[in-house]
Formats: sequence, C-alpha cells, structure tokens
Amino acid sequence: MDVIIEGQIGKGDQDEKMSDLISTMVELKNCATPVLRINEQNSDLSGRILFSQGGFILGAKLGMTGESGYEAVRKLLAIEVGNYAILDPARKPTTELNQALWLSADRVQTALPNLPQSPDSLIDKPDSDGNRGAYPRSKTGQIDLAGQIAAMTSPKSDSEIEALMKGRSGPEQRQTTAANSASRRYNQSNWRLVKFVLQMGLGLGLCYLMMTNSSAMWDGTVKICKSFGFDVENNALFSGFQSSMENWGKQKAQELKQKKNARKNNK
Repeated sequence: MDVIIEGQIGKGDQDEKMSDLISTMVELKNCATPVLRINEQNSDLSGRILFSQGGFILGAKLGMTGESGYEAVRKLLAIEVGNYAILDPARKPTTELNQALWLSADRVQTALPNLPQSPDSLIDKPDSDGNRGAYPRSKTGQIDLAGQIAAMTSPKSDSEIEALMKGRSGPEQRQTTAANSASRRYNQSNWRLVKFVLQMGLGLGLCYLMMTNSSAMWDGTVKICKSFGFDVENNALFSGFQSSMENWGKQKAQELKQKKNARKNNK
C-alpha cells in the first residue's frame, strides 16, 4: 500500500490528536478506502483501521493478536502516544479489514477517548424507511441490497415480485400488433429474391456494355478523368488497360458473330 501521510500521535504541540487524525481520514478526497495504520509507543499494540468515503469506519484488525471488529477499533483509537501512517490500498483487497461496522466517524470523534462497550450508539442510523437502500460501498463497488430484499419479503402481488426481482418499478409493458398489420405481412425472403434479381440484371448489363461498347466507355472515362485533371490517355498503365479492354471486347464480339453465323448455317 502507498503511504499518503505519516506522523506522530501524542500530547505535544507538534503531535496530532486522535480526533484530528479521524478528521483527516474523512476529508481525504483522492482515496475511496483509506487505511489508518497505528503503532503505540513502547508497546506491541498496532493495527489498521479501514475507513470509507462518507465518514464511516468499516472495520479494523490488530497486528499481533489478529483481533478484529469493534474491539480492535476501540483499542487502536485509545492509543495516545505513537505513530501513524495513512495508506492507499489502491487495487489491493481490504477484505480482512472490512467487518461492515458502518461506524459514524463523527460519533466516534464525539465519544473519544472512551468509546462505549457496545457500538450500537456509533452505528449510522438507517433512514426513515428502515434501510439504506442501494448504498454503494466504495471499498469494492458492491451494492447493499438489504433494503430491496426486505421489501421483497412482503410483496402485494406476483407482478410486484417480478418487478422487484428485475429491478423495475412496475409491471412490464408489452406492445402487440394485429394479425393484418404491415409488419406481420412483410416477407423478408421475397425482398431478398428481388434484390438478387436486380443485382444480377445490373451485373449482366454492365458486362454487355463492356463487351459491345468498350471503346465508347473508354472515351467516356478519359473525358471524365480529364475534367478532374487526370490524363489517363497518355498514362502507360491506363493505356495498357485500354488496349486489353478493347482486345477483350473485340474477342467477345467476334465470338458472338461466329455463334450467329453458326446458327444461320444450321438453319
């Protein structure tokens, strides 16, 4: 984890108080889930506390004993002299620190230095509906669905169950069409056949024009290119193409002529 800030906890003028340190954790804007690492002076007591944006303490864990939960938070925040470091976990997992305590940092500050035995008075109270709704947990981007699940325990109808399960606010609306509507009469296979016939006709027509009017097509191409400033008539590449097209056209014309003569002789 990257160190954002580090310093000393104590009673001196240059040291920070625990309440001020909690304020610093809450005011961090560039880190979604900062971790506060604390070490007590002249003691083996040390550990880490996980904070969340919005002013919450999610959990903690002691270094030596591995104790976690609210008791770990109480012991670490009771340290009066020691050192600290604010860490940015970035993409590293913080599952071991997250016990979903949802302690209000403001209430913890007010209760310091003697936190109560039970965390009930420090937990952020639910809203007027009795749930947090779909509150985003910035630790992992997970969604707290407790409110939605509670609402599903007493549905009024089958349509309401379906709406809750699919995340909709009401029954699904469907639109139907009559049997004689244009959308039902439309046959896509017929249109494909028409397109195929048109494409074949266009292709055969172009081939016929190229076979019988190659010279005229070439002259037209030369004129069009000259109007755009391209002299393809004196270009070796295009001249060779012209010659090949003319020869191919003459050859096809000769073949057609021979076939016509053969038919006349057979008659």
